Amino acid sequence: MTTPEVERLIQRLKDKDAGVRRSAAEALGRLGPDAKSAVGALARALRDEDKNVVFDAAFALGRIGAASVPALVDTLQGSDRSVRRRAIEAIRMIGREAVAAVPVLINELKDTAGDIRCHAAEALRKIGKQARQAIPALVELLKDPKVDVRRAAADALGDIGADAVPALCQALRDDDPNVRFDAAFALGKIGKDASSAVPALIDALENDVENVRFMAAETLGNIGAAAEVGVPALTKALKDSDIQVRAAAAKSLGRIGRVAVPALVSTLRDADARVRRRAVVALGQIGPEARDAVPWLIEALRDDSLCTQAAEALRNIGRDARSAVPALIEAMKDEKGDVSRVASEALGSIGAEAVPHLVKALETGNAHTRRRAVAALRTVGPEARSAVGALARALKDEDEAGWGPTPSRPFLTSVTP
Repeated sequence: MTTPEVERLIQRLKDKDAGVRRSAAEALGRLGPDAKSAVGALARALRDEDKNVVFDAAFALGRIGAASVPALVDTLQGSDRSVRRRAIEAIRMIGREAVAAVPVLINELKDTAGDIRCHAAEALRKIGKQARQAIPALVELLKDPKVDVRRAAADALGDIGADAVPALCQALRDDDPNVRFDAAFALGKIGKDASSAVPALIDALENDVENVRFMAAETLGNIGAAAEVGVPALTKALKDSDIQVRAAAAKSLGRIGRVAVPALVSTLRDADARVRRRAVVALGQIGPEARDAVPWLIEALRDDSLCTQAAEALRNIGRDARSAVPALIEAMKDEKGDVSRVASEALGSIGAEAVPHLVKALETGNAHTRRRAVAALRTVGPEARSAVGALARALKDEDEAGWGPTPSRPFLTSVTP
């Protein structure tokens, strides 16, 4: 149903003044789906002699959404190149709801103009997995003479899915480093379903271009445990000359899991603090299976640049980090930054074995330390029932000292069976 406002704007699209026509197209775009009755008029405006009107008409069709798709598909059949270009841009804006346009977009991939091929590939990428019938044509486009077209094809294949993996592995050996980078990035978007690409990605870790090595390392992490065979290569990449490559390798080793722990531990000695920090974070990602790293994480607690991340890693490891309790108690006393809070959380996650140490901190510490100790005991829960007496004494001491509101009173019940 056409509202009076939309009808008025449709009529203004026929005005002799290009400025009026452009304003009408802009206004219809602001209305979005409510202007769907203007689709036909806007499609005709794609042939306007004024380029600004054409641009705003295409934008409006994109904003209107799915209702524009049939008209845009018709526009792509038999129009001149400049009109088709704008129609493709509108389809790209619509994205997944433009699946009906896939066949005509596949045809546009064969256009003699490189920018049309590029725009069509980008539109297919936005449609995503529902555009899988375009995979053969996009694979063919990986051989295109224009670098930008090959890059757009690789990017689109990454969003369409796992069927594109073999072709993307081939693209990892493209003459242009940007295409190699985009191929690795696309495989990373596919993730676990790209496990068959692991050997090619391992080879890419030896590429002579830093960005390609970086993205290969990142992508192995996105694949996860299925990239276990890549651990030796990622371990070697920890010594890469490029800081970003070393950091990506550390991060990905963490995502691969327990088998990567020895390599991550060795990274804690890297000369660059950012790489060491990534290694500690990666060990924390692994969680309880990183228990073998606890001695090195205890050491990292003493490093001001790593202490908070080390406490987080020990928290994630949990009960198996019991040997870290004394070091965490010391870290909990720190009144600067976040390390005190995270150390308290780590002690709480370790559980019952931390309770005697927390009781001692409760009995001897200042107000800050007591607050952190009580918070940790609260996390421990019923297993901290042996701390009830110390909590009661702490409450009495706090009242007598006039400390005001402290955690002891409200938390006392949380550890009482």
